[in-house]
Amino acid sequence: MKIVNIFLFSCLGNSNKIAIKIFAKNADVSSVTINERIPLKFNILRVICIFSFLAFIYCFKNLELFNQPFSGKNLKQELILLLVMGAFLFITCYLNNYSKDIREYDFYAKDFVESISRGEFFLSKKPNDKLLNMNNPYDTNGRVDANIERGKDYYWDTVLYNGKFYVYFGILPALVLFLPYYLLTGKFLYSATGVLVFSILAIIALKELIEIIFKKFFKELDFKYMVLSLIILLFGSQILFLNGVPRYYELPIVAGLFFSITGIDLILLSVYGNKINYKKMFFGSLFLALSVACRPTQLLTSLIIVPIVLRVFIDNVKNKKDIIKNIISIAIPYMSVGILLMIYNYVRFGSILEFGAKYQLTINDMLHLSNRIYTIGTGIVCNLFSIPNFISVFPFVDNHNKLISFYGYYYIENMVGGLFILVPISFMIFKFFTVLKKSKNRELVTFISALIITGIAICVISIAMGGSMQRYIADYAWIFILAGICIFLEIYKLYQTKEAKHILGKILLVVTIYIVFINLFSGIISEKSYFKNISPEQFYNIRYTIDFWE
Repeated sequence: MKIVNIFLFSCLGNSNKIAIKIFAKNADVSSVTINERIPLKFNILRVICIFSFLAFIYCFKNLELFNQPFSGKNLKQELILLLVMGAFLFITCYLNNYSKDIREYDFYAKDFVESISRGEFFLSKKPNDKLLNMNNPYDTNGRVDANIERGKDYYWDTVLYNGKFYVYFGILPALVLFLPYYLLTGKFLYSATGVLVFSILAIIALKELIEIIFKKFFKELDFKYMVLSLIILLFGSQILFLNGVPRYYELPIVAGLFFSITGIDLILLSVYGNKINYKKMFFGSLFLALSVACRPTQLLTSLIIVPIVLRVFIDNVKNKKDIIKNIISIAIPYMSVGILLMIYNYVRFGSILEFGAKYQLTINDMLHLSNRIYTIGTGIVCNLFSIPNFISVFPFVDNHNKLISFYGYYYIENMVGGLFILVPISFMIFKFFTVLKKSKNRELVTFISALIITGIAICVISIAMGGSMQRYIADYAWIFILAGICIFLEIYKLYQTKEAKHILGKILLVVTIYIVFINLFSGIISEKSYFKNISPEQFYNIRYTIDFWE
């Protein structure tokens, strides 16, 4: 069936006859209707969205509750935070459910989990002789020339080493979620389900993190800034983007987010108050160490806690107490997880430090890839400052891979935009030296310094090792965003006049609204438009709800 659009052009004056010419082939016209009255259609979803948005703005500006200092004991304030988190959870679940592609073969959730259940780390699928006999099986063009087919002769982005296929994605999600489910039910979970589970846990951890930060550094600020900070942190975290294309690629990233953020939460809680809680410090260190079993780059997240751990250790040395507790609570978790990962790597690749990335069967020849240092500048521009491709129809942004000129090879997948453009609060890190000079809270300044250094380190390592991909930004997005929030709020505190504070408050509100919408639309378009392609009915329902002018 073909739908034919007919455009009628009228001229001035009266016409007794109208001729219609159809330029489509094999089109059957059953009827022609002119000037038909379009019935009024009441869109309840559109009304609810507009009402909710306006109600939030009204309450934010007029309710006394929002203008009171944040208190962890205020039930009404906690309910509002839970409502914000619940709304974000709903969007995440909705996007994940309608973006998962169950037709795509999932070797991580199936072959890998099945292999682990047998006590093996290599996949049961065996490489064929054509692949093994190649001089360089890691060369993509060479595999094409040898008629070695992706999906048939090998799984894309698996690891080939010593005549066997391996998985280089972190093992921890498989161990703590997929394997237990398989052993209990005999069925396999989808990677999309794993992405959702760890996303929910990461969202809860982010809410806890911003509450800890406010209790520790910004007690005197109005509750409304707590609400805006939570919204910015959630929408800017790239969790929506990860759930807009929920595959085994995104799984270790979001799992690493959960373990690393929870680890930071527990470490901060362990030093909150007058007495050190070594039990929380132990489990905080354990979660941070476990994040490395999701993504090796998450090891750098532990840089955030270095100033805290050093301060506690120095205080204990001076007072000659609890030194052993301090060492055990930090060293034992890292050493235990580190030794297990080294054994895991050695069993697979004969090296305690090799996670398998250089033996990937992917678009790059990772084994012979060199001169990565020259790509860092290009990657920083792309990952942090690339401008989104704005379009006039829903979802108003589109993927692109436009880069500044680079004379060499640099891998980039379609991206929506750089982190600082998607979450402009991140630009506040360039005001760090203002806070460094004027702030009297040296503990906060040290914490912000650790965040910025950690964010830069993870960003640079990601660029050098993998190139530019939107999902990689999630590794460090929350770190830059948290640093930006802390700097903005500290500068807000430094201003003395009500007029300046009022202007800064309005700026933060506008920035928050922008962050919500552009990151929501980024999640919808995602890397490969999964939501649109897999659930077109849902996509166009939302499109025509928002694009009311069409």
